[in-house]
Amino acid sequence: MTITKRHNNGKKTTLLAAALIITGNVLSSTTETTDLQFNPQTSSALEVKELKLTNGMTVWLNEDHSQPKVFGAVVVKVGSNDCPNTGMAHYFEHILFKGTDKIGTTDYKAEKPWLDSISAQYDILSRTNDNTERIKIQKHINELSIKASEYAIPNEFSNLIAKYGGSGLNAGTSYDHTFYYNTFVPQFIEQWCKLNSERLISPVFRLFQGELETVYEEKNMYSDNVVMPVIEKFMSAVYSGTPYEYPIIGSTDNLKNPKLSEMQEFYDKYYVAGNMGLILCGDIDTKTIKPLLEKTFGHIKPGNAPQRQTAEPKPFDGKTTIGLKLPIPIIKATGLCYRGPKAMDKDDVVMTFALQLLANEQETGMLDSLADAGKWLGATAMAMPQKDAGAVILGVIPNIPFGSKKKAERLLLKQIERLKNGDFSETTLNHLKMESIRNFHTNLENMNKRANMMVSVFTQLDTWNDYLALEEQINRITKEDIVRVARKYINDNYIRMVKKFGIYSKDRLTQPGYKPVKPKNTDVESEYAKALDSIPVKPIEIRTIDFQKDVNRIELGPLATLYTAHNPMNNIFTMNIKYRCGTIDKPILETAESFIKTLGTDSLSKTEFGKSLQKIGTTMEQYAGNGTFTISLSGFESQLENTLKLLRHFMNNVKPEKKKLDDEKKSYKIAIKSFDKDYTNVADAMMEKVMFGNESSYLKYSPTSSEINNLTGEKLINTYKELQNYECDITYTGRTEDSTVERLIRKYLNPGKAMNRHKDTFRKYISVDKPTVYVYLTPKARQNIIGTYTQLPKADTWDKRAPMIIWGNYFGKDMSSLMFQEIREIRSYAYYAGGEVQLTPKNTHPQEHTAFITKMGTQADKTFAALSVLDSLMNNMPVKEKQIEIAKQSYLNNMNNNYPSFRGKADYVAEDIFKGYKYDTNKEFAESIRKVSTDDVYNFYVNNVKPANRAIFIVGKLNKEDIEKLKNYGEVKILTKKDIINM
Repeated sequence: MTITKRHNNGKKTTLLAAALIITGNVLSSTTETTDLQFNPQTSSALEVKELKLTNGMTVWLNEDHSQPKVFGAVVVKVGSNDCPNTGMAHYFEHILFKGTDKIGTTDYKAEKPWLDSISAQYDILSRTNDNTERIKIQKHINELSIKASEYAIPNEFSNLIAKYGGSGLNAGTSYDHTFYYNTFVPQFIEQWCKLNSERLISPVFRLFQGELETVYEEKNMYSDNVVMPVIEKFMSAVYSGTPYEYPIIGSTDNLKNPKLSEMQEFYDKYYVAGNMGLILCGDIDTKTIKPLLEKTFGHIKPGNAPQRQTAEPKPFDGKTTIGLKLPIPIIKATGLCYRGPKAMDKDDVVMTFALQLLANEQETGMLDSLADAGKWLGATAMAMPQKDAGAVILGVIPNIPFGSKKKAERLLLKQIERLKNGDFSETTLNHLKMESIRNFHTNLENMNKRANMMVSVFTQLDTWNDYLALEEQINRITKEDIVRVARKYINDNYIRMVKKFGIYSKDRLTQPGYKPVKPKNTDVESEYAKALDSIPVKPIEIRTIDFQKDVNRIELGPLATLYTAHNPMNNIFTMNIKYRCGTIDKPILETAESFIKTLGTDSLSKTEFGKSLQKIGTTMEQYAGNGTFTISLSGFESQLENTLKLLRHFMNNVKPEKKKLDDEKKSYKIAIKSFDKDYTNVADAMMEKVMFGNESSYLKYSPTSSEINNLTGEKLINTYKELQNYECDITYTGRTEDSTVERLIRKYLNPGKAMNRHKDTFRKYISVDKPTVYVYLTPKARQNIIGTYTQLPKADTWDKRAPMIIWGNYFGKDMSSLMFQEIREIRSYAYYAGGEVQLTPKNTHPQEHTAFITKMGTQADKTFAALSVLDSLMNNMPVKEKQIEIAKQSYLNNMNNNYPSFRGKADYVAEDIFKGYKYDTNKEFAESIRKVSTDDVYNFYVNNVKPANRAIFIVGKLNKEDIEKLKNYGEVKILTKKDIINM
């Protein structure tokens, strides 16, 4: 139920997706490790206490006071495997936000008969095949839904979560479990427990018709995605005969025929205490919390879910070939898929290392080395372990354009035989283990990652200690184990996968013509909500970073600064070297980043350089942004100097290779050709076009194909080396003394060399002189993407920013916003719908205009309905005082819950100081937020938003009549690929 955003330039997204899908690098998760001495500090933050409530519910508690927040999740051990292809488990992910017999209703006794009638009609609908009769039943359901909505309080559960300190409210469904989660402020733990237990005790399937339409929208979104149809075809072939062969969201036919009576049976069967887990991680008191949990979650119905009957997937025969369609030209790919160990099986851990010997993060494996030698473009080796079945995928991408898939496969099989024959050293295995254990501990130290791991472990292992024991299990893995597991699973029984050019046909889902269900109680509170108000709480005290005490600042030169923070958890350091020069200053840095990652040095090949890093347990990443180029290092404290020595060697001696540059140029051209096959790429470029005009990063700050053609390896490397002359911030988190860190940095990075100040990368938000609609036609789209852009006034003080921010949050920021409620929740016109204020740097560009953007994804035949509602909201915004207060609270919640971990403090301070701040201004801004009134928000809207011209963009399927209708919203301009990206 979330929408994610991409970084500024997505030209290579489709190409990378193609390579990853066909070779199986999707749905994967890998663990990695060490044999250097590792001495993690014993910390209670890693301890998980398990409780059993009297009803049989399992509770996992992890106490960690390093950040002022708690991550809370309820996990139910039921997923799509328990209802194959129906989508029923996924329905609950949506419907459990609709409230209960106490939450979300003004009078449940009066509401219930209407809901029962709706349920009965859905059962009849599921048995009806005649289309005319189906339309009649759907119309009747619509009429009943409108009647039932007279008692519903929409979004009350989400509003209450926000009111009581919550942020990041969401849910997820997998094959094996469903979970509901959010982060919250610690002093609201009683309210959180009451709300989240109540939602599970007596949920009500209200407003279902609208939510079903939302699930249709989600299905549309996945169908338009370049990746998802391929994954579905892959899973169907690999896991044939098991529930894993079906998509989690269910089939289109089943989505059209839900049975609410079966949903109730499903709930009664699986949503019982013995089949649930409560995960609490963060600022809690494990010694005193149990009575609260008993009086809340202890009231959930006891019971255990029935034992699931597992099905074995059909065996492979070594003769079957399946084609996977991708709309990507020229690129070829082939892969072999074998049966693999199940998730968390002992063989699963061993298989991870067997595959890393073939291909790994540092690209030093047997397959990686052949890519380095130019034998093919790339390769992958990965496992796809599920709870009840597993798969192993080995794949290659032949050289473009003339590489042979057959030759590549023969070479792949030779490398597999090397692995099965033990043609690798114990030393290499130990280096991989060392890297894996380092990653294991850095994941444990992070509260968010730890909490998510607790959710995963709860569904797949018996105890948290079983998970912690993985470190010892990793240390015990031998060469003999690798050979045994490789021979056991990677045998003559496989299926072959080959990439084919093309796209899959899409199911047709049309708008059923429902009248929007408009609940009249949007500003009403239930009696349950009123009772929660009686619980005393302390006001949120925003914790801030002390720039002097929490982080040490050391001047390394006129334009170079070191920021250090202490690591209280283990002996793993992280260092980020951030040169203040990016793609806006030097557009070819994007290409340089990609090219450099393929290279070695004058004395070490890429594979050898990667092995040198692995030998000391270090990883190195490099990436270009709009205004920065960052080199990130992570490793063991004892190897800090050796790490910097290797980095210095690479920066001084990186060596260009013509074939790799040629491959880079070819890949770039393919990515350009494939760009518009992923509609989210197009939408991102359209948004930049309407916000920045010709200053779009896809246009002015991205190289053209001809510029790419004229690039030489020497020019790219010189551009990379010139970064060292630019202003630089270095952040370090670890345990080495600051004086030693400073000495090593001066020795190996020569920070005093920096003489070029950063280029101002700020881009002005352009004015909209008249209402304009930009259209990019994608005739095969099932879901249209709509966005708007409005220029807003300057905001050079906190008091000016506060009403702007709260207006933006109220209008479009989260589930409580007007956009989400009016467009998605009430009318089901879009799967995602939201907006966000775009601020300008307060200290460096106080006099520049700010902006507001919106974005939503809607079924093509709902485009004008969705656009009409958005236009109405922008022109005649309703004012709801309660929702404005919730918007204020949500902002404060996020401010509190985003307090950085110890690894994030140095970067936080460095970035704030770069922006011109001398101290953490969060507490100061929070005071301005608290002072904002409803009148302030309304006046900001009336004076600045309502009268402003807007630019609209639409990416999708439109006919000539549609384009004529768009003229009601402004001048229509049809754009093509060359208008939005450099070509």
